[in-house]
Amino acid sequence: MSLPIERMSQLSLESMSASRGSQSRRRDEDSAEFTYDSDIDTSIDFDEAAGTATFPSGMRYSVHGLDAGTKDAVTRALGTPSKLALRGCSPRGQGYVFLISETIEYHVRAPYGSGPYDGPSCSCRQDERSVGLQHPCRHTLWLCDQILSQLVPLPSNPHTWRIDGYTTKHGNVCDFISDYHFDVLADSLRCDIMAGESIKPRPHRIQAAREILATLSGNFVENYRPDLTGENVGKRVVKEGDLEETIFRMLLQNDSLLSYFLASMRDHERLNPRFRRFRDRADTALDAFDNYIKASDLERVELSKNPQWCYKTFKDISEQIKSIINYSERELDDFDRRAAASTLVYILDQIVNRNEDHDVIRNRDDGGSYSEGQLKDTRKINLCNELVVESSHNFILDILDELPSEFVDHLLPDLSRIERTVANINAPRSYRNKLRNIIARLRGVSSRSGSEPAESSRKRTSQDTDRNPKRVK
Repeated sequence: MSLPIERMSQLSLESMSASRGSQSRRRDEDSAEFTYDSDIDTSIDFDEAAGTATFPSGMRYSVHGLDAGTKDAVTRALGTPSKLALRGCSPRGQGYVFLISETIEYHVRAPYGSGPYDGPSCSCRQDERSVGLQHPCRHTLWLCDQILSQLVPLPSNPHTWRIDGYTTKHGNVCDFISDYHFDVLADSLRCDIMAGESIKPRPHRIQAAREILATLSGNFVENYRPDLTGENVGKRVVKEGDLEETIFRMLLQNDSLLSYFLASMRDHERLNPRFRRFRDRADTALDAFDNYIKASDLERVELSKNPQWCYKTFKDISEQIKSIINYSERELDDFDRRAAASTLVYILDQIVNRNEDHDVIRNRDDGGSYSEGQLKDTRKINLCNELVVESSHNFILDILDELPSEFVDHLLPDLSRIERTVANINAPRSYRNKLRNIIARLRGVSSRSGSEPAESSRKRTSQDTDRNPKRVK
């Protein structure tokens, strides 16, 4: 008897009949063969002769430098065919617990700081706990790679493993989670946080499910089924007489189904699974910055996602996208490159439209409060000023300039709008010139091809203007 996921892999979105006039419009490539292949692939490529393993994230690791026993254990773990997936995660004691699904499920305990274990421990080797430090198993190696790939860019050279499965350069990856924020990590890993016995869908998972259904039905996301909010999760999946809500509930509760849809729709730039996580992280940082602006002085003391965290998040995102373009062992295809360009332009558009100074009170004492008569000073925060005006680098533009024109030219209307905005801010001349040169190059390509992409004719997923740029006042 075949497994459900095996039967699911035989499905095709093209087999769904259209029931609305808008669904009858077929794209030119609908008749082309589509291969189900994306970054949800969990296979690990291990070159035993070179001693190098390439993980699904694109990170590479070397077994050189490990002692004979650990090297043998790691080689056996990497040589075991396995398809892994994250099912849930939760803070627990002095660390975190991640639920990894294989044919059976294992709990991996990943401590931070000085915990009861020196390294990550997995329930697949419970009998080894009394012996001391476990040799890494394929679950701990895979999980540490999943976390590390969210934290740092792809390296130009392979990482070197330590005996506990962490890398010599970064050490315990869980030590970085508090600064990164556990909820943001879970979101980037597309892993719902377990609260007791229940798992509450992430807001970005709800949004992704809505975008999938809106795209398939040919509707704008902001106008599509406002009643699909995810509040009915946990109820009976099937809703008779409502196919769309039934599929919506399935997408929120079935990880394999959601991954299947995202992989099958990766030609839609907003849903491309390799770069979707960066857009979601950017939206989280944008929301955090806007919330900080709106908050009172006392409320800001409690906000850990402060402007400095937002600045760093955007810089990290741009560096990680750049590293994927430059160092990915698994070559990016046309869909990935267009999605990378779309994500970068989306982020830049949001940032340049947040060019306004906001005065924030800087409290004097460590407790975040001030006494009567105590002097208070203020500082100005400005998202665009920090990332574009004051930056010594051509934020995002240097990466766009590295991409071939055919993967960026459909974004020419967006870049032209950004250029008009940048012209009105105090951006460095070099930055304005860089943007102007990119646009001129794209216009040259468009003129040679006979047309310039119109705003309404670009092949995009559910319209990138769903999140309107804000100017917070």
